Amino acid sequence: MKYFGDASLCYSNSLLMLLESYGYEYTIEYIEAIMSMGNGATLINNDSQYPLVYFDNGLPDKSISNTLNILGYGFEEFYVEDIEVNVLEEVIQKLNKYLENGSVIAGPIDMGYLKYNPNHSNLLGVDHFVCITKFVENSIYLHDPEGFPFMKVPLKEFIKSWEAKNIEYKRGSFSMWGNLKKESEPCDRKIYNSVISIIKTRYMHSEENVIENYAEAIFQNGLNEMQEEMHKYFSFRLASVRNLYMSNFLREFDKEKALIKEKIAINFSKAHIENVNKEFKKLSNTLKEISILDNKFKQLCVNYEEEKL
Repeated sequence: MKYFGDASLCYSNSLLMLLESYGYEYTIEYIEAIMSMGNGATLINNDSQYPLVYFDNGLPDKSISNTLNILGYGFEEFYVEDIEVNVLEEVIQKLNKYLENGSVIAGPIDMGYLKYNPNHSNLLGVDHFVCITKFVENSIYLHDPEGFPFMKVPLKEFIKSWEAKNIEYKRGSFSMWGNLKKESEPCDRKIYNSVISIIKTRYMHSEENVIENYAEAIFQNGLNEMQEEMHKYFSFRLASVRNLYMSNFLREFDKEKALIKEKIAINFSKAHIENVNKEFKKLSNTLKEISILDNKFKQLCVNYEEEKL
């Protein structure tokens, strides 16, 4: 069954808006599946009692570039690794150049500096992606997929967010994508092969047993307030949506993989309820089941041989 609703997929929604500005239409479900973000898990903080885990093994900025490549688009991307005195002039020149042909994705940016968001003071260091539609008289006009269309932001204010100095994973500051051009029309099977290849590579370079170890830590120690809040408002429901979208994408190509992903999605929703109810022993067991399923999916992807088309 399809799911339509709110989820924290700012990078995918921003890419959808970029593609639409060039006349190309996709669904959020499809784009998010191509992004291949919701597989495995990453250990963020290896605290002995209360570790912090994200249920993904990819980065959104690299995934945007991967998705455009997979779908057959040529594009330009820009970011600054070392900020120098005159770098802003180059940033604005690039932005104006990209905007001549369509919208521009900007990100990661820091939500803590987006003052139009009434909750911004609580979001310092939280990564985000937006779609810039124009730049006029030192003001950035953007659509924010968090629920803020047609925002007008002073350039000086937006620069603080775009610098992303508090975002650790970024490739660089002032990261953006634009100047799209359709260069090829890959068939569905080729797109599937590319997606599984990326998932395979990410699994092969990710840590082992992250979900299983996290489940054991929860069984022994429960969750602290930070973990509870993150799972309550963000991670479990996001993981469920990502796995459901991937399941629907895979259904045409590999029913076994699709079924595993559907089961993972259901279990993440179960985990969300158990966390809200503070049923940490049950939550631990659910995460152990997710770990078993994720390992099955991992083996299928790692052993997959890409078809020659």
